[in-house]
Amino acid sequence: MALRTIAGRYEVSGSLGTGGMGKVWLAYDTLLDRRVALKTIRSDISLDDEAGRAVVARFKREARLTAKLEHPGVPAVFDVGAHEDELYLVMQLVDGMDIEEVLARKGKLPIEWVAAIGAQIAAVLADAHAASLVHRDLKPRNVMLATGGRVVVLDFGISTLLGQDITRVTRQGETLGSPAYMAPEQLTSNQVSPLTDLYALGCLLHELLAGTPVFGERETMAMMYAQVHEPPRPVREMRPDVPEPIELLVLDLLAKGPKARPADAGEVYTRLTPYLPVPSGESDAAFEAIDPTRPYRFPLAPKPRPRSAQTAAVESPSPAAVEELRDRAADLAESGRFTQAAALLADFIGKSPADDSALRGVRLQYANTLLLGNEYRLALPEYRRLVSELGATRGDYDELVLECRSQVATCLAELGEITDALHEFQVLLDMQKNIRNADDEVVLGLRRQIGLLFASTGDLHSAHRVLTQLLADSERVLGVRHSDVVELRELVERLRKMSLSS
Repeated sequence: MALRTIAGRYEVSGSLGTGGMGKVWLAYDTLLDRRVALKTIRSDISLDDEAGRAVVARFKREARLTAKLEHPGVPAVFDVGAHEDELYLVMQLVDGMDIEEVLARKGKLPIEWVAAIGAQIAAVLADAHAASLVHRDLKPRNVMLATGGRVVVLDFGISTLLGQDITRVTRQGETLGSPAYMAPEQLTSNQVSPLTDLYALGCLLHELLAGTPVFGERETMAMMYAQVHEPPRPVREMRPDVPEPIELLVLDLLAKGPKARPADAGEVYTRLTPYLPVPSGESDAAFEAIDPTRPYRFPLAPKPRPRSAQTAAVESPSPAAVEELRDRAADLAESGRFTQAAALLADFIGKSPADDSALRGVRLQYANTLLLGNEYRLALPEYRRLVSELGATRGDYDELVLECRSQVATCLAELGEITDALHEFQVLLDMQKNIRNADDEVVLGLRRQIGLLFASTGDLHSAHRVLTQLLADSERVLGVRHSDVVELRELVERLRKMSLSS
């Protein structure tokens, strides 16, 4: 099935969700070999009437205003344009889980999680408010816990520029936002300020702590009445383990009058600081990848390594389906679209039985695709797993097993783990010598690789020793005028001079 292509560049492969402004799609940027999120205006909106023009205005402003926010907690804007009378916005794809889903799976959250989420949201709002932007629709669906624990605030599309005389993008009488998280002033007069976002943050923190919205589940008009007239229930009445200062912060955020709330998002961050986690090695194993405390426990640490997602399947895929999948991925990789090819293979693997031996070919292709795309950190565990599984059934000296071992060593070398790479190459060399002639090109190639790795560590004497011995054997096998021998001779001479000077 042909994929829809937007602007000759973005291949749409699936839906990520639908909102008030339109749809968000998973797409692939064919020019830069990366996955992106692409937002388009709903197809049922007429661009010729008043409502449609208001939506178009909001959409264009989303691109302009979101692009101003250069904060890790806001998705980057890559592109905006029109295609076949449809507006589109291309943004950074955020891998993770929105808070609505987290609440559904986990229920009320640990205090440290709430503090970490609230502090990161406050940091985003502080930057947005400094740029005269108000979000206006902060709610669980618009906040994501990204891989690595980063909190990302989505959809500044209905933000309001402060202090500027701009054309209103809401029709008279239209209210933008979600009543369960809207401030009284937003509901009664549609007047917003940074303090309006702080009220929504209070609603969100209350729900994270209690597991339920501030005023429970109500129909729209009853919810709006409660936001304007009813006092919020103190969260410690439902959850006694909540520290009293956090309960007080939530109540301050939920003050009916804007002036009674904290002065700004920076104050909210400061008041949450005592409850942020300190550096440690502990994490919530079930939600490790998106643990929002991770940035505080492991400051500036790399993202957690992704785990292979395996889900039980009813039956193994047919050989024809596997072959079709592999051909399509191979075509993508051949055209340089390694990210898309790897994603296609990973999705197929994740939906297939973990113990299906017929899928080992797919997994090998997946590992090779990652390697070709320079994704060495992801390819390494795949090759190691294949070495273990294939070695158990085929034997350690099987050609495919040895090839996977070679790729393990290659990945280690590319990742800068030279000591481990040298060990792997040396073990592989010893194994190849057991089954091949000493003059075999594979053996000679491994010896060359080992010599070059010694040089990369600064051990020039070992590098010179290994490559000098290799040169003598290569001259005997290939001849002194062979291009590979000439190149090796020049390298040995350079190493000799460098060794003497060191």
